[in-house]
Amino acid sequence: MQPARTSPFHPIQIPIGLIIWSLWFVTIYGGQAVACKISPPDPAQGVWNWLNGSLGLLTVLTLALLLWLTRYFWRLSRPPQELNERQLFVTKLAAGIHFIAALATLFVGIPLLQIPPCL
Repeated sequence: MQPARTSPFHPIQIPIGLIIWSLWFVTIYGGQAVACKISPPDPAQGVWNWLNGSLGLLTVLTLALLLWLTRYFWRLSRPPQELNERQLFVTKLAAGIHFIAALATLFVGIPLLQIPPCL
């Protein structure tokens, strides 16, 4: 029996970007709270410490994934494919939602470079 594979034209693709963003958001702030409780970095290190580094890496990886998905769905909506209206709507809307999620990730992730954790 083969595993079910969702088509890139299926409407479930539309909210995936926001789901990825929300999982990242919960992981970032939940992980920071747990790390600050268990093993807080030295405040003298400022923003350049192991916690901000790991949260920054997760942010960059999430941002790269969302931008890759944006590009994937946007290129999927372009010719030479012959898409019906529904497929075109799903691919363009999914690309837009993934881009918005990437912008939200960047906007929320920038304070990692400016604020020391665990203050």
